[in-house]
Amino acid sequence: MTKQLADATIRVANENKALVIPVGLAFAQALKERPDLKLTVEDNRHPTAAGSYLEGAVIFAALTRTSPQGAPFLGGCEKPLAKKDAQFLQTIAWKTVKEFYEWK
Repeated sequence: MTKQLADATIRVANENKALVIPVGLAFAQALKERPDLKLTVEDNRHPTAAGSYLEGAVIFAALTRTSPQGAPFLGGCEKPLAKKDAQFLQTIAWKTVKEFYEWK
């Protein structure tokens, strides 16, 4: 379903000359690699602190063309992310953005 949704989003964005930021693709990749890391709450629509962190990292990377890897910020929710989880999400964000936009 992720690929179909991504393809439809890209098609509509291209028709309207809009930027697509691949947050959904980053979520899918993170879940594939770390199914233990909860990115959404029980309704599967709203992000957890980790999901919000990943979303922010992807948006940052896409808009600035800069890797979020190495950023010391661990989140501003009630409880910061574990450093290893933040590093993992930073890596997923950068990898996803680079692949999506075909950056070298």
